[in-house]
Amino acid sequence: MIKVIIPLFFIAFSLKAETIKVHVPGMVCQMCVQGMQKQFKSAVNNAETDVQVDLDKKIVTVKTKAPITDEDIKKRVQNAGYNAEEIVRINKLPTIKPKEVKSLKSEKIQLKKVN
Repeated sequence: MIKVIIPLFFIAFSLKAETIKVHVPGMVCQMCVQGMQKQFKSAVNNAETDVQVDLDKKIVTVKTKAPITDEDIKKRVQNAGYNAEEIVRINKLPTIKPKEVKSLKSEKIQLKKVN
């Protein structure tokens, strides 16, 4: 029973999370970082760790707790005072319906002791 529950837990968790990279020109200071963290705060578990801003490359990386639309991303960036030029979803996962989860087979993993 435990062998089935653990894989299903990870499947359910991974279907919600998503990593998104947004190219946002014009960001130059720590206030920009705080603005992005504030705007994405409700979409992530922890704004300080899940919203990373690279000021040199002008990239905001967001690890969401649930999928969000491109329109929502653009709106959040615009509310921070910038424009999102490009949105790239790094690990967009397919949506699996509850009926399909039941049909997934768990694989047995055997661990070998290494001396």
